[in-house]
Amino acid sequence: MKLIARIASLQLKLAMLAVLTMCVVTVTDVFLKYVFNRPIEGAYDLVESLLPVVVFYGLPATLLRRQNIVIDLVDHVVSARWVRVLTAASDFVVLGLLVAIAWAFLAPAKLAFDYGDRKIELGLPIAAIWVVVIAGMAGVVLAAAANVFWAVRPDVGQEP
Repeated sequence: MKLIARIASLQLKLAMLAVLTMCVVTVTDVFLKYVFNRPIEGAYDLVESLLPVVVFYGLPATLLRRQNIVIDLVDHVVSARWVRVLTAASDFVVLGLLVAIAWAFLAPAKLAFDYGDRKIELGLPIAAIWVVVIAGMAGVVLAAAANVFWAVRPDVGQEP
């Protein structure tokens, strides 16, 4: 579990770095455009390419810390044991859905490799973005699997 938590922590740091980069590039691009009429070439492509890093590298820590959105309809009317059972069941469903999503990513990723498409301004291969997405999704699935296998642990809801 500690290894998975370390992986999730590293992915979260990468996601935070991506958000910071997106913000700095966007603010600088707008400033340069309106003050000097010289925007940053490729700013749009860079920000767009970093968005999957934010999403797929931020999710593992969210899942492990159980900070995802939860609607607790029955938590207050059933026993703590039933809450743990429902949490374990939801963890299993989440894992199944994430595996299905990861599987669905493989076909478009293969097409990106086969066709060799690139981003217009940066020339960045779209296949490289898919590599980043699939690596991030592996961390997401790993975190969801950790929740399934450790769902009934006493520290549920605490930071890893």
